[in-house]
Amino acid sequence: MLSRLERSLNIWAALRCLALLAWVAPGFTKDTPPAAVSLCQADEAVRFSCPIGRKLVSLCAAGKPGAPEVLSYRYGAVRHVEKTFVASTDNGRRFYGTASPARPGASVSQVWFDQGETRYLISACTGGSCAFRAGLAVLQGDRILMNARCDRAEDVDLAWFSSDLVRFGSGAADSKSATSLLQIEDADNDIVRLYGVGSANAR
Repeated sequence: MLSRLERSLNIWAALRCLALLAWVAPGFTKDTPPAAVSLCQADEAVRFSCPIGRKLVSLCAAGKPGAPEVLSYRYGAVRHVEKTFVASTDNGRRFYGTASPARPGASVSQVWFDQGETRYLISACTGGSCAFRAGLAVLQGDRILMNARCDRAEDVDLAWFSSDLVRFGSGAADSKSATSLLQIEDADNDIVRLYGVGSANAR
C-alpha cells in the first residue's frame, strides 16, 4: 500500500498536470487550438495564426460560423499582446483582402487593415515557387517597415486563411469573402517585392 506521503505526492502531481492543461489550452475545441499556437480567445475561432520568432500573429473570428460578428487581429506574445485591431458589425472598421501572383507558379493571399498611413498585412503563399509560406508585413507608402516570415508551427499549422472566412482565387475578381467585415479589393501591396529574393527576413 502507498504511504500517506506517496498518496499526497500523487495528488499534488495530478493537480499540477490539470493546472498546466488549463493554462496551455483554455477552451480547447475542434475550432480553437491551444493558446500556445494562437492569440485567439476561448470563444473565438482561429482564421489564421502563425509564430514569428517568439511572437504570434493571429486573425480570430467571433460569432456564428461563416458569419462572424467580430474579426480581430492580434500580434505579440500570449502574455503580452502588442497590437490589436478589431472590426465588428457595430464599429464600422473593416479588413480587406486580395490575391495576386508573386512569381511564376505562386499566388499570395492577403488580408490587411490600415491605420493612418500604415498598413498591416498578413499573407499566405501557395505554389511550388513560394519564397516562403506566410508572413507579416508593415507598409508605409513605398517603405517596408517590417517583412517577417512565419516560422513553421511544430504541432498545429494554421498559417493559411480559413475558407470559413474567405475563399481566395488567383486574383480579386475570383476571390470571395464570407463576411462584410472583410472586403475584397484589387490592391497592389508590393507583393513581388515582399516575396522576392531576400525578402524573407524582417526589416
